[in-house]
Amino acid sequence: MSCSGEIVEKEPELIQIKPSIAKQLKKAKYGVSDHSTVELCHWTKKSFRNEGSCYKHKFYGISTHRCMEFSPAGMHCENRCVYCWRPMEFYDSMKMDENKVAEPKDIMSKLMEERRKLIVGHFGDPKQDKQKIEESLTPSHYAISLSGEPTMYPKLPELIKYLKSLDSTKSIFLVTNGQEPEMIQRLAD
Repeated sequence: MSCSGEIVEKEPELIQIKPSIAKQLKKAKYGVSDHSTVELCHWTKKSFRNEGSCYKHKFYGISTHRCMEFSPAGMHCENRCVYCWRPMEFYDSMKMDENKVAEPKDIMSKLMEERRKLIVGHFGDPKQDKQKIEESLTPSHYAISLSGEPTMYPKLPELIKYLKSLDSTKSIFLVTNGQEPEMIQRLAD
């Protein structure tokens, strides 16, 4: 209740990656925000040094240094596959409540800032291509493929629509285990 006697509805708390896990992820050079993660992949860093590009450049013409790898469902997966190369001990949820997830625009705003923090340190290395680093601050390609199953994020269609609305966007890749067929259908609609 507010001071004026009005009933004020409290915003639901957003799903958060556990602080101990977020700390470990940050130490491993991930950016973390609420339930989402971002990382500079191996190929992005190599591209900054003009030492190569990933398969997406070779097959699709995507500028490796302008590709943003992230997940709106970091550390969330409906499986605990023994052969998965992702750290299962970090996964703490099998479901994402739609009322407790961040909005697509908020996710991207926060992850872009986290990504910027991961990028700016590269300006100090004289072996890095400064123009590529500068260009990388505005991604044009999005790989929704980091730790976690992105189709568990209940607002994924809205997130992809938001990314498509950005002037700089050229492509969006979605990597999924395919075990959320309802979400795949929603994406197809």
